[in-house]
Amino acid sequence: MENKRPKPRRRRRKEFRCHCCKQEKPFCWNCTCGFQICPECFEENKWGMSNGPTWICPDCERVHMME
Repeated sequence: MENKRPKPRRRRRKEFRCHCCKQEKPFCWNCTCGFQICPECFEENKWGMSNGPTWICPDCERVHMME
Protein backbone atom coordinates (compact mmCIF):
# COMPACT_ATOMS: atom_id res chain seq x y z
CA MET A 1 0.00 0.00 0.00
CA GLU A 2 1.16 3.43 -0.92
CA ASN A 3 0.80 6.29 1.52
CA LYS A 4 -0.76 8.97 -0.67
CA ARG A 5 -0.78 12.40 0.84
CA PRO A 6 -2.59 15.25 -0.83
CA LYS A 7 -0.27 17.83 -2.33
CA PRO A 8 -0.15 21.05 -0.34
CA ARG A 9 -2.07 23.85 -1.99
CA ARG A 10 -0.07 26.78 -3.18
CA ARG A 11 -1.56 30.18 -2.70
CA ARG A 12 -1.43 32.50 -5.64
CA ARG A 13 -0.06 35.90 -4.80
CA LYS A 14 -2.86 38.39 -5.14
CA GLU A 15 -2.01 41.61 -6.88
CA PHE A 16 -3.32 44.80 -5.37
CA ARG A 17 -3.68 48.17 -7.08
CA CYS A 18 -5.27 51.01 -5.15
CA HIS A 19 -8.12 52.72 -7.00
CA CYS A 20 -7.26 56.06 -5.34
CA CYS A 21 -3.48 56.42 -5.73
CA LYS A 22 -3.22 53.92 -8.65
CA GLN A 23 -0.09 52.32 -7.12
CA GLU A 24 0.61 48.62 -6.71
CA LYS A 25 0.64 47.73 -3.03
CA PRO A 26 1.38 44.60 -0.98
CA PHE A 27 -2.12 44.87 0.57
CA CYS A 28 -5.39 46.64 -0.17
CA TRP A 29 -8.82 46.45 1.37
CA ASN A 30 -10.95 45.05 -1.43
CA CYS A 31 -14.57 44.46 -2.40
CA THR A 32 -16.10 41.71 -4.50
CA CYS A 33 -17.01 44.35 -7.12
CA GLY A 34 -13.28 44.91 -7.75
CA PHE A 35 -12.73 48.11 -5.76
CA GLN A 36 -9.37 48.19 -3.93
CA ILE A 37 -7.98 50.80 -1.56
CA CYS A 38 -4.60 50.79 0.20
CA PRO A 39 -4.37 51.41 3.97
CA GLU A 40 -2.86 54.89 3.45
CA CYS A 41 -5.67 56.07 1.16
CA PHE A 42 -8.22 54.37 3.40
CA GLU A 43 -7.00 56.41 6.39
CA GLU A 44 -7.32 59.63 4.36
CA ASN A 45 -10.87 58.74 3.29
CA LYS A 46 -12.01 56.92 6.42
CA TRP A 47 -14.39 59.73 7.38
CA GLY A 48 -16.58 58.96 4.36
CA MET A 49 -16.21 55.19 4.19
CA SER A 50 -16.17 53.80 7.72
CA ASN A 51 -18.06 53.98 11.00
CA GLY A 52 -15.50 51.96 12.95
CA PRO A 53 -16.08 48.19 12.69
CA THR A 54 -17.32 48.34 9.09
CA TRP A 55 -16.52 50.09 5.83
CA ILE A 56 -18.74 50.75 2.82
CA CYS A 57 -17.51 50.31 -0.74
CA PRO A 58 -17.89 53.64 -2.56
CA ASP A 59 -18.55 51.86 -5.87
CA CYS A 60 -21.27 49.32 -5.01
CA GLU A 61 -22.16 50.33 -1.40
CA ARG A 62 -21.60 46.84 0.04
CA VAL A 63 -20.83 46.79 3.76
CA HIS A 64 -17.62 45.01 4.83
CA MET A 65 -16.28 44.10 8.27
CA MET A 66 -12.85 45.39 9.24
CA GLU A 67 -10.88 42.18 9.72
